[in-house]
Amino acid sequence: MGTALNALKLLDFFSASRPEIGLSQLARLAGANKATVLRHLRSLEEFGLIEQNPQTRYYAIGPAAIRLAALREAANPRLDAARLRMQTAMQEVGESLHLSFLEKDILQTALVVETTKHTVRVSLDPTEVMPLNATASGLSMLCYGPPALLNQVNKGALQDFTKETLTDPDQIRAQIETIRNRGWSSSNGSYELGVHGFAAPIFGIDRVAIGTVAFAMPENRASDDRVPVILTALHTLAKDLTAIFGGQVPEAFPPEFHP
Repeated sequence: MGTALNALKLLDFFSASRPEIGLSQLARLAGANKATVLRHLRSLEEFGLIEQNPQTRYYAIGPAAIRLAALREAANPRLDAARLRMQTAMQEVGESLHLSFLEKDILQTALVVETTKHTVRVSLDPTEVMPLNATASGLSMLCYGPPALLNQVNKGALQDFTKETLTDPDQIRAQIETIRNRGWSSSNGSYELGVHGFAAPIFGIDRVAIGTVAFAMPENRASDDRVPVILTALHTLAKDLTAIFGGQVPEAFPPEFHP
């Protein structure tokens, strides 16, 4: 079973920004020797989970993985309802949004709704993993998600993306307390310079966050006069998505967001 899991873990290295990967690069990313990685790749290829480009010899996600993703989408109408609700919020605020869910200790993007109101917008990757220490979504999840997530902070060695990234555990814990008091999180240039994000949690049935929803915009559009509009829409959206996914908002959660 361990061998199968190690093979499947290779799929996590593929993304919209890295759709094709060669054998040597995959071996470096996985921290394994090329012979082992090649054996895993052949198993994945046999079941159509990856395919190899005959010209470049690089590997990419295969048709079986795409079929499984389509099946999941068809079997989960809540994602369609969430998309419609996010599209309404996009029209209200005029900015792009992304919905992320926690998968073990990884915050994985599940849906992206890009703004149709602006030609200049933040480019959002629908396959992106949200760093917990560097994004508004990640900080919101650290605050409202399973307490064990904080172990990643306590261990230190957090990745530094820009000069604004929080990597000091004490600073992150202080930020989490601020988020807990006001209900929403924000980040400005901590993952990508020039990008401002506002996020809120989506709760599960046990009132622990299972995901987050966030607005992302160029920092010049996160002006003081727009923040109240963004936060009002974000609060309503977080409550609506919690209901869509069958969760419950904790009683202590703020009844409204304030700057």
